Amino acid sequence: MLSRLPERLPLLVGFAALALAIGLGAVGIGDGIRQRNRNDTISVTGSAKRRIASDYIVWDSSVTSQQPTPQRALAQLGGWTDKVRAFLKQAGARDAEVTVAPISTETVRATDANGDETGQVLGYRLTRGFEVRSARVSAIAALVEQSSQLLTQGIPLEGQPPQYVFTKLPSLRPELLAAATQDALERARVLVHSTGGRLGGLRQVDVGVFQVTPPNSTEVSDEGVYDTSTLAKDVTAVVNVTFALG
Repeated sequence: MLSRLPERLPLLVGFAALALAIGLGAVGIGDGIRQRNRNDTISVTGSAKRRIASDYIVWDSSVTSQQPTPQRALAQLGGWTDKVRAFLKQAGARDAEVTVAPISTETVRATDANGDETGQVLGYRLTRGFEVRSARVSAIAALVEQSSQLLTQGIPLEGQPPQYVFTKLPSLRPELLAAATQDALERARVLVHSTGGRLGGLRQVDVGVFQVTPPNSTEVSDEGVYDTSTLAKDVTAVVNVTFALG
């Protein structure tokens, strides 16, 4: 028996090496599985929405006079300007809330059948703009509604739709981001627990742009939406959150 040991020694060494290799391989595979699990993640999107009321209003309007001479246009525009100023004050606008822009002037020239200017001057067009900015949203909105009175007086006031602004968005952002992140966490828990898994720690948070839209609007934009057409608005925050899987 002992005499045959030298003959079997290489074979025994080979089996030992093979067993060692298999053992090391098993350890390597186990580490690989654990490493893979440590790298497994889940990404979910969370959102939060708040209905807010605008706290600032901006209203732009203008009057334009066109006459054969600049003197006549200026005189007519001056009379209209005085009446617009008087209306704004009577309707409740404060002096500090009203800005009157400098007069802009345009020479009106005749054109031929091809639309090319002939050089003949037909008249002069003078325009003056007015802007009302105020935190008294209701008062100025009521003023805008009354502005049609100027038309009945023969004053061609051209008014733009009022712009409703929410100035407290920076202070609202942290609250909405926290709520959106909590929403993402709850969604991730539901998804992972439904498959028998376990949710791990937070890996990454990507904050999307805020969307300020009319109530119940579905409008979104990669650059963000900031609607000023309505008094009430919906402010929506979106975050994409990545969690590790335990």
